[in-house]
Amino acid sequence: MLPPRRHSRRLRGMTLLELSVTLAIAALLCLLALPSFSDALGRWRADMLRMQLVSVFNSARSTAITRHAPVAVCPSDDGTRCGSDWSRGWLILLDPATGADLATPERVLQFRAGYDDHGLRATSSRARQRLRFQGDGRSSGSPLTVDICAGGRLHGQVVVNNVGRTRSTRVRVPIDCPR
Repeated sequence: MLPPRRHSRRLRGMTLLELSVTLAIAALLCLLALPSFSDALGRWRADMLRMQLVSVFNSARSTAITRHAPVAVCPSDDGTRCGSDWSRGWLILLDPATGADLATPERVLQFRAGYDDHGLRATSSRARQRLRFQGDGRSSGSPLTVDICAGGRLHGQVVVNNVGRTRSTRVRVPIDCPR
């Protein structure tokens, strides 16, 4: 009887050249997709900021009604003073009737740090840097509009009217950011 035949199967893998070409093609595809991904990430952050601002404005209004006292909301990047860019963070604080410094530690009710993305910006009109709710929930002064921009393009707005109601809009076709 003859011994069984051994089948010599040669295991075949990828050569270094095949692997290099595959990785080069994958890297090229990633580079082509990166700008699109970056734009999508900017739009996502702009939408998240828009929804967060609606929530914080409603929360401040509710706090003013609950406490029967004026409550202010202002942009802040450090939690100690009011700033000008809502995307860097914000303060909710008890609003004094006088023109005293708003952001003293005993008046601050909440601080929320914002985004550290320099392509994202949210600004309100120069005439209205902060939002103030009276004890009955009404917003004093003129309506507040916050423009939310990502990559220099307007993506949405948050508007608080004099009654204190907040609404937000999302821009379907982004345009150049105002101001």
